[in-house]
Amino acid sequence: MRRFAFITILILGLGGCYAGTKATVKLTQTEQKMNAARAAGAPERAIYAWTMADEYMKKARDEWGRSDYESAEALLKKAEHWAAEAVSIARANGDVPPQEALQDAPSAPSAPSAPEEPQTSPQGVW
Repeated sequence: MRRFAFITILILGLGGCYAGTKATVKLTQTEQKMNAARAAGAPERAIYAWTMADEYMKKARDEWGRSDYESAEALLKKAEHWAAEAVSIARANGDVPPQEALQDAPSAPSAPSAPEEPQTSPQGVW
């Protein structure tokens, strides 16, 4: 009887570990897709889809950090969808110049400016 109770507790305990591991793997896979979207130029060419993916990713990290793996996986699924959407839009708009190039250039050459720092969105909850 004790052996049965021990095995039952062991199986139930390992079930909780599986949820955390599964969510962690999904988080890593989604981060890779976000990096692919960033490399495709999604922050500049697919602003809406990129923002949705980024915000879902932030919230998923927050839920994952609070050990709410079920919510984290649902949010990661949405982030993954929007990241894929951002990649496809960015690739479709790849031949279009960035918005800054479409604006009228000044007639006189200007002094070289300091390189801009990359803009990153703050970590946290939305």
